[in-house]
Amino acid sequence: MTIRDGNGFIIQTAEDSPWAGWFSSSGMDWEEQMKASSSLFMRCVGELMSLFPGGASVVWDDRSGRMPAATLEAALLHLPGLSLHVRECQLSDQVEAPLNAWIHTPAPPEGDIGARWRKGHFGWVPQLQGGWSLPGIGHVPEDADGSTCGALWGVATVPAPAVRHLDAKALALALEDEQGKIERAMSHRIGAGAWPAAVLFQRRRAAWRLALTGGWEYAQAGRKWEELALDVTALRDSLGDKLKCAVCVGVSTDPRIAALLGEQAFSLGLPWRDALPLPPASPSFTPGIAADPRKVSPLSSRVIYPLALATLLSDPPVTHLRVPAVPSREGTLVFLQGLEALPAIRWLPPDMPPWGPFAADAPWEPAAAFPGADAKASQPQLFDWGE
Repeated sequence: MTIRDGNGFIIQTAEDSPWAGWFSSSGMDWEEQMKASSSLFMRCVGELMSLFPGGASVVWDDRSGRMPAATLEAALLHLPGLSLHVRECQLSDQVEAPLNAWIHTPAPPEGDIGARWRKGHFGWVPQLQGGWSLPGIGHVPEDADGSTCGALWGVATVPAPAVRHLDAKALALALEDEQGKIERAMSHRIGAGAWPAAVLFQRRRAAWRLALTGGWEYAQAGRKWEELALDVTALRDSLGDKLKCAVCVGVSTDPRIAALLGEQAFSLGLPWRDALPLPPASPSFTPGIAADPRKVSPLSSRVIYPLALATLLSDPPVTHLRVPAVPSREGTLVFLQGLEALPAIRWLPPDMPPWGPFAADAPWEPAAAFPGADAKASQPQLFDWGE
């Protein structure tokens, strides 16, 4: 992995391959491979993961609908960079560990699947439109022009308070330079026969990702989300015209990148440093666009997803909700009904470990300190009969 920074942005790329990608299970013949040999299947998965440091998302779209749960669960448990996306959860009930799997449905999961979701076994993506909204990757149309794979050249992360001040030309030149390096390195790799034949790559399906972070500081400064949406749209269109490829907009929840951008703003004296907390607090932006999920705060502040950004982002932001107990079905539905727009949600009750990475200066608060999703309302007495 390589990291390149500029005034107000950080670019993450791989050295000789795309940064991240998505694949369909039908296009890779995974079902037949698992039937033939589980070891051959695991080798193909290992080759896939070695190419994409930013992770790989697999869309389970086999027409048969059958899913060899045991083999897939073994891969998901031991390869955290691999994520599985399904319409209907067919994972076995015996697994009590959190799997990097996501169920895509318009409404929250119900029944036994909903119970497992609230226990933190997998996440839920509110799929309100056709296709697949893959967290960290982007939106894949239902047909996708017959393609069975796609890739990201890299991710350019920008703090929300810096979008209006950003030099779009400097960012575009940096992205062009990084893409040129990647393509030259990939040509040498393919020429040497070191690119796995089972891993497809289509250049016309490769895009750049523009990720936002520091949304909490943006909101605390009194700025309007509608203004941010206009600024991000203008930046995205400008980058797309210069790069001659698709640019998708998303949200970065990586605390390391948010911290680097905060340190950069302070050390270089950039205008958007005023949005950061004053010393002795750590000069770091809050990852994502909501409150820090590692710190105790109301549930509503950790799932902020403005409606003005919902139509702009290619995929909903991921929210890890730490709670003191497994939320009930009724409490979860009431909580979700009060949200302006629905992010991708993964519950973290006490039995589930928090999601990494972990930082020494920003540890996760204990689960017992967080508020729960089951709010108990009480009717105040009209008269005080004790008087």
